[in-house]
Amino acid sequence: CVIAQEKYFTQKLDHFSAYNANTWQQRYFVNATYWKDSNSPIFFQVGGEGAISDVYVNGGLAMSTYGIEHGAMLVALEHRFYGKSKPTANLTTDNLLYLTSEQALSDAANFITWFRGQIGATEQSRVITFGCSYPGSLAAWFRIKHPEVTYASVASSAPVQATYDFYKYLDVVDVSIAKLAGEKCDSLIRAGTDIVQTLVTSDSGREKLGSIFNFCQPISGSPEDIASFIANIMGIWQGGVQYNGEGRGNVKPLCDIMVANEDSPITGYAKVVEKVSNGECLPASYQEAVAQLTNLTQAEAGVGVRSWVFQTCNEFGYFQTTDSENQPFGDLVPVSYYAELCEKAFGRKFNTPQLIYDTNQIYGGKNIRPTDTSNILFVNGNIDPWHALGVISDISDSLKAVFINGTAHCANVHAPSEDDLPSLTQA
Repeated sequence: CVIAQEKYFTQKLDHFSAYNANTWQQRYFVNATYWKDSNSPIFFQVGGEGAISDVYVNGGLAMSTYGIEHGAMLVALEHRFYGKSKPTANLTTDNLLYLTSEQALSDAANFITWFRGQIGATEQSRVITFGCSYPGSLAAWFRIKHPEVTYASVASSAPVQATYDFYKYLDVVDVSIAKLAGEKCDSLIRAGTDIVQTLVTSDSGREKLGSIFNFCQPISGSPEDIASFIANIMGIWQGGVQYNGEGRGNVKPLCDIMVANEDSPITGYAKVVEKVSNGECLPASYQEAVAQLTNLTQAEAGVGVRSWVFQTCNEFGYFQTTDSENQPFGDLVPVSYYAELCEKAFGRKFNTPQLIYDTNQIYGGKNIRPTDTSNILFVNGNIDPWHALGVISDISDSLKAVFINGTAHCANVHAPSEDDLPSLTQA
């Protein structure tokens, strides 16, 4: 039995102020089972927008498989303001000002420097950083900003290009649905959406939609309510594509439902929603969306919704809108919906386009220059909508990209399985 230890590290609250001496307890997991000696590598998993667990170092991820091969120390660090890593008592907007990617990277640098000393690692012991999705971006940025700490990084499904209106997300969803399940499914979703967009314009239509889709509470005709409802039902297809073939999502069975109900696309759509939500009611209203985002208690398990949405408003955008015509989900979820949600959730106006510009200036976006860094491997799958913001071709001999045909978000990060696609196994 492999033992992964849960531990805590005393971390600085603010790495950029000489006058703030406050500290907090940051959670990490370590597995020393395979570490050969003090010259052997340290494989470091950066945490992201949710809680981490012993699975990160205990065989659940590909990093563990590589660690066994290379005799590595395995360690995973939880991101500030997620899981049990609580820099502040609650998630007020003032407290969340300490939640930035730059603070998180400084957390990682501070931690690794301390950790090396704790285990007696020599200069020959190199740190290789791993991450997927937002942590994939952090892994790349860690190498760019702290080359003295990490020798190399594997950045998987990493959306390194912060983007305000991420309309390309649904463009990829559209192409991926057709690729995975056929054009017919795609056109039936479009037909179902057309009916929804017609019904949503009248009181009687919205009442009918509430009955068909099993709303938790009725919605009004406000643009915010309508956008919240549409965002929720299209989110089922987003999740199905993003995690296709990875247990959490699969497009083909959902498309089979649509095709089986092709005479009534809206009935098919409702049955898809019912299947994915396990028959529970659909939280369709804007009020419910805001209520979730204004909960100031930090969740110790799962995704930290308020924390992550704050980061999108304050640094990254990534707002998945219907502002492109090349997708089947209509046009009622504009970028202004997300801007309004940011203001409502946090009680302040964000100049998000400027903040996103700043983020890309700090890290370089997709246009990382070979003279700025080295030793980063970018891995993406062409089914994954996030590849639109990632590096999918080589930049230099030491800034390499692997683009896998047929895989979705973070597929290469899971421990290898006999069910993996040949393209994934080869990669």
